[in-house]
Amino acid sequence: MRRRRVKPGSDRKQGRWGTTREAFRVLRSNLVVAVSDLSNPIVVVTSAREGEGKTSTCVNLAQSLAAAGPRVVLVDLDLRNPQSHRLLGADNDAGVSDVLLDRLPLDECLQYVQLPVAHSSRVAGMYFLSAGPSVGNPTELLATPRTGRLLEVLSEQADIVLLDTPPVLPVADTLVIGRLATGAVLVVEARHTPAPAARRAKDALTRNQTRLLGVVLNRFQAKYADDATADGYGYGLAHDTAYEAEAVGGNGNGNGRYGAGA
Repeated sequence: MRRRRVKPGSDRKQGRWGTTREAFRVLRSNLVVAVSDLSNPIVVVTSAREGEGKTSTCVNLAQSLAAAGPRVVLVDLDLRNPQSHRLLGADNDAGVSDVLLDRLPLDECLQYVQLPVAHSSRVAGMYFLSAGPSVGNPTELLATPRTGRLLEVLSEQADIVLLDTPPVLPVADTLVIGRLATGAVLVVEARHTPAPAARRAKDALTRNQTRLLGVVLNRFQAKYADDATADGYGYGLAHDTAYEAEAVGGNGNGNGRYGAGA
């Protein structure tokens, strides 16, 4: 397998990795427990709307898992607005779209990301498959049998596969992908995501027969705990350390990159 070795990006590009490491250790432990009875799980990381931090969560979770030893593959399946490569300091010149359209073999698209381990001379690493060049029909492309075969091949080579997918409510891409995954982690922005939007996203996933593994409550502060509980959110995988969400543009109401006609 030909590997592209890339150095990790700056702390800012990695969602302030240094200041959130412990929070992601907790999240990592909870996720490992949630999938402990499964072999080679494939986990979707998504959100209700854009701008909630799902890409930062997915990238940091992948790094935390890889630092602990498991073989990790991170796949950017947000073909409409790929951001994972930016946070990792990786490339997006070839990726998922090339593999699904049979333009390039998987081996030529996988990148190997080296990750220094805190307080250790040991170097960990993980594989990364970027979204690749944009396509005009992401939902239709992801719905082809090729997507299932790609994820099956990747899961055979890894202990866990994490999928960064588009938000649930604006487009159908994640619902298509969810049918192929072990389960999903839903990222909710604590201060700005309306409870009805979070519930609609949860209901959409479960109606689609996608197992909800838990919810990550992003930018949560203790003073909001009473209000959040009143809103009825579930906190199966919640952490309480604020960190920088990815810059995806748009205003989070469906009129950004995932708006009508996307």
